[in-house]
Amino acid sequence: MDHHCPWLNNCVGHYNHRYFFSFCFFMTLGCVYCSYGSWDLFREAYAAIEKMKQLDKNKLQAVANQTYHQTPPPIFSFRERMTHKSLVYLWFLCSLRPSFLSSVALALGALTVWHAVLISRGETSIERHINKKERRRLQAKGRVFRNPYNYGCLDNWKVFLGVDTGRHWLTRVLLPSSHLPHGNGMSWEPPPWVTAHSASVMAV
Repeated sequence: MDHHCPWLNNCVGHYNHRYFFSFCFFMTLGCVYCSYGSWDLFREAYAAIEKMKQLDKNKLQAVANQTYHQTPPPIFSFRERMTHKSLVYLWFLCSLRPSFLSSVALALGALTVWHAVLISRGETSIERHINKKERRRLQAKGRVFRNPYNYGCLDNWKVFLGVDTGRHWLTRVLLPSSHLPHGNGMSWEPPPWVTAHSASVMAV
């Protein structure tokens, strides 16, 4: 188990950890796309909102001065107002620009990077806390803790993504795939190619 995610209303564990990371990764890419792809729309919508404010101000002044003989300023429809405001809200929500960094983009980006670091170390969120305590306990005894599930950064990603052969980078990573991870989540042996790699290193 990695953790319980209230946003998904589900626990993230052995069989759906890869899907959870893919969700966070592509949502972060979506924020980047919306941020930079809608920049021109944001500027137009922001300018329109400012124009709305000015027109509303002029309308109030006209009513206050009883100048009914003048042509009233054009009024934006409710649909136009909501469209412009929604575009501005969308851009601020997804913006990744340093001066307009939003909470959603920041939270998703940080969560994605954090899980990428954990995957590179061969850990889950819960294992990280367990290993941290174990590392301190053994350090007090003058011993060094070694994570038995850390096969190296690249091999950890291969195990996590289920990449056994070179073509799996295409069929299991870039393309949708429903393949199951190695093991059952409770106890499992590492993939054969990881075992062979570890044996060759130990033999040296």
